[in-house]
Amino acid sequence: MRKILFLLFFPILLTAQGVELNPTTNYTVISSGPSEGYDRPRVIVTANNNPFIIWSKLSSPKSIRAKKWNGTSFDSAVDVVGSDLMPTGFIGPEIAAKGDTVYLIFESLLHANHVIYLKKSFDGGITFSDTIRVSENSNTHKFAMPNVAVRSDGNPLISYMECLPNWTDWKQKVRTSFDFGTTFSAAADVSSLAPGEPCDCCQSTMVTNGNDDVFLLFRNNDTNVRNSYIAKSIDGGITFNFAEDLDDVNWVFSSCPTSSPVGAVNKDSIMIVRRNGGSGVNELYKSNVNMNDLQKSYFTQLDASNAPLQDKAEIASFKNSPNWSVVVWEENRNGVKECFYSIIDDNGVNLNAGVVSDTSIFGHKIEPDITYVGGDTFAITYTASTQYEVHFVFVELSAVVSINVLNSTNRKVVKTNDLLGRDVNPDINKPFINIYNDGRIERKLIVQ
Repeated sequence: MRKILFLLFFPILLTAQGVELNPTTNYTVISSGPSEGYDRPRVIVTANNNPFIIWSKLSSPKSIRAKKWNGTSFDSAVDVVGSDLMPTGFIGPEIAAKGDTVYLIFESLLHANHVIYLKKSFDGGITFSDTIRVSENSNTHKFAMPNVAVRSDGNPLISYMECLPNWTDWKQKVRTSFDFGTTFSAAADVSSLAPGEPCDCCQSTMVTNGNDDVFLLFRNNDTNVRNSYIAKSIDGGITFNFAEDLDDVNWVFSSCPTSSPVGAVNKDSIMIVRRNGGSGVNELYKSNVNMNDLQKSYFTQLDASNAPLQDKAEIASFKNSPNWSVVVWEENRNGVKECFYSIIDDNGVNLNAGVVSDTSIFGHKIEPDITYVGGDTFAITYTASTQYEVHFVFVELSAVVSINVLNSTNRKVVKTNDLLGRDVNPDINKPFINIYNDGRIERKLIVQ
């Protein structure tokens, strides 16, 4: 039996519409204090849209810790990498997933020249494999700052940096696997496609589209010009054939800014956000970059604020319509660092921006991360550094509508939308809005 619930019914005139990002749950303390760890949390979702969070515990004994959402709350924390593996690196571990296939990458001090190790899980992070060495077995090079992404077939891509034992001659390397991380292709030197050498303190990030198209985003150092670059592979990450400078203004900086470009697929383009201080405004900039020729359509500030510094950006996008992206970052705008957000449509327009961290908690909030959960929901985690805590929250894009009351009685349905204004057909157990010719709006829910 079907029942129609009239949740809202009165004559109004729709005059404006926008979106904003709102918490749908209380802010959750994931970890607290040095004994539990609180450094640079990262979040993914596994099957059934369950968030999985990792973070670093830097106090002795060092470890990489994790918590998994069980549908109603987070399970107890576990050490997914123990002190016996000597996790290290000032950037920290990274994690990526497709369904319940999860890959964890980290830097280890088990070897004097450091080692890049992979651990994998096929049950959503409940159990992990033994370590798999990704970096070359070399006594002539050091390895650092790994990252991981997953192709659509579930296979991992690994990026990391390589240098000589005296910390010179840096290269940006990529290795790919076709057997779920058991073996890897020869390392591709992607940084050779750009002048100079990669910034030695800026981690690379990756964007994938299907199984073949792989894009590496990295910051370059060409005689202290610290611009961001994008390189493309068309064979799943085995080789990279060309690269492009992403910045319109050269950022001349005498030291490494420790800031990574990030990107997310946006239809046939990639929405890329990175820090640039070449114009004298040291803030985040965005560009929409064509996947085919790597040409960008604009170079504009993400959210101009005249703050001393915007940094540590991360990005996530809807998997389907609308083709929007949500960016989070840290910024000291009002005397204390908070985590901000910006909603960007597929034309690069900033639909809304604001603070996403818990402002009721005193002190700095830094190092945010974000992932798409499903529907209109995203998951965000960050470090509340003053409190020595890791925080987590579910957030949802919600419509902002300005209305005026009307008095007309003659009406017929002219449009049916979901709560974000997208055209839909009424469906069971999903709220929808009927818009009438007289401006009247009905918000309905068909319950079966």
